[in-house]
Amino acid sequence: MGLDAFVHCRCWQDGLAAPCPVGPVGYDEEGRLTLLPGDGYDAAAENAFYAWMAENACPHRHMELVSEGLANWTGVRMFQQALRAAGADRFPTLVAGLPDGNDGGLTVEQAATALAELDAFRESRIADETALVDEATGEVVMQYIEDYHGIFMHGSGWHAGVDPAGFFVVDTVAQPPSTLFRATRFTQRVRPDGRVDLVGDDGTRATVTMRPVGEHDSPRPERLAVVTRPRCADDYAYLVEPLRRLCAASVATGNPVMWC
Repeated sequence: MGLDAFVHCRCWQDGLAAPCPVGPVGYDEEGRLTLLPGDGYDAAAENAFYAWMAENACPHRHMELVSEGLANWTGVRMFQQALRAAGADRFPTLVAGLPDGNDGGLTVEQAATALAELDAFRESRIADETALVDEATGEVVMQYIEDYHGIFMHGSGWHAGVDPAGFFVVDTVAQPPSTLFRATRFTQRVRPDGRVDLVGDDGTRATVTMRPVGEHDSPRPERLAVVTRPRCADDYAYLVEPLRRLCAASVATGNPVMWC
């Protein structure tokens, strides 16, 4: 699951589209080309409309001049966190405009402002990040994401995560929830009964009923550490560049950016 977006072409507005076999067709209040409501729901008409948009209306599939898969939600939250750390007052359109779900969009005016903010972001000093790494390989297991309170693993009665103070495991059944383990450098070993022994370099230890940290289909790291890593604007090109293409297309066509 993640965030995608598109910008409509101008073929419908400029009278260049092939006639739609059903109708009426027009733009809804968000700026999305749609089959306008009639007398009740007509599944056959809906199917015909979407088939026309996808294949027959104009040279642009789905009548989209630009269509981009921006990022999964973790990637979106990381970019939002970087924007806030670099100065939310410098990027008001991006901070307010990036969504929490797959609806809405940016107006043409917002897209034009967002282009300038994206250029400014590329020249910004980006804050360091907190990450959990496999000490043997240096591979990042998970970054701290403020919006998720650092939590990246959930299970029955527990959750685990990483924040600037270290890796943590919390008993979520206890009232109030209690921290079972916290350390900045530690060893994990899976016991024969499936529980995990966690031993911190500072002497903290716990045996926890949880999944071990790491990818399901790869060897689980034994030694892990919480580190601070420098970041730069290029690290967020995965989202900045497609977002720039969308905003530029919006300005060029006069059509909004639509999240989907």
